[in-house]
Amino acid sequence: MSFSLEMAQMIPAAPRDCYAVPGKPGNSDPLTVVGWEHMDLKLFYPSALLSTWSIRTALYPLAVLRSQLQLQKQNTVYRSTLHAYSDISRREGFRGLYRGFWITVPQIGCSFIYSTIFEKCRAIMHENGVKSIGGAAAVAGGLASFATQSIFVPTDIIAQYMMIYKNTDKLTAGHDKAVIEGVANYVKNGNGLGTSVIKSIYKADGVMGFYRGFWASAAVYIPQMLTFWSSYYYMLGLFSKFNPVTDRSLLIDQAVAATIGGSISTIATNPMELFRVRLQVHRSSYSKTTHSSNHRELDLRWNGCGWI
Repeated sequence: MSFSLEMAQMIPAAPRDCYAVPGKPGNSDPLTVVGWEHMDLKLFYPSALLSTWSIRTALYPLAVLRSQLQLQKQNTVYRSTLHAYSDISRREGFRGLYRGFWITVPQIGCSFIYSTIFEKCRAIMHENGVKSIGGAAAVAGGLASFATQSIFVPTDIIAQYMMIYKNTDKLTAGHDKAVIEGVANYVKNGNGLGTSVIKSIYKADGVMGFYRGFWASAAVYIPQMLTFWSSYYYMLGLFSKFNPVTDRSLLIDQAVAATIGGSISTIATNPMELFRVRLQVHRSSYSKTTHSSNHRELDLRWNGCGWI
């Protein structure tokens, strides 16, 4: 799904008070966009840390399931998301669903980087005459997402190898196993799994091995943010249009709009997400990854969503 500022301009412009400083006189329009000037940053950052940690902890098993489902060829290992969950739980226990979790902890810092860049860029665009709420948020979200890739990509690659460690033979069959074989040797010599993966990646590819698939990752998360924010504010605009009551809960509107926006962005970028994971773990080139992942797998299976 593509995005353009021309499309975003169709989203209703922000009311005059949406970025006003609380307590200052203004018009009677309700607050529809919460900016930094409306928040206590001393509370915002600790709250963001806690919420990010909580959500990541709760949803991490789904990331494990997604990676294993996306790395398999068609249904050769798991028939569905439920089958993957039951099989991993049976073979590896609860720990198998959280394998690699601690490696991804630095990604919590991405939320601070993202929030800071997002809010700054959004404010600059509005100050320079950009009227579209969704357009400004989408562009700011894309820029912020790109800035977080330097942290996200290395930790994600390490975590992916840890996630599949107990099932590498089936999930990497027919592909370059230099890293996998190195991990097995380091583990036999008494190294921890995380340390073994880091050493093996560095030995096989050097520092650049931690950034394999960087542009593929950017091609997932930048469009994802562009799609999410434009969809999110478009839905908020629809809610205001069809139900213009000013005393309704903004929180409920935001929660529903975020759910819809998240679903749309995930569906739109899932084929590229599958491509990214295979590129990073199977260690093939962009062209070979495209060739080996046939049209049905990339466009119709939606492996990571576990729909079939």
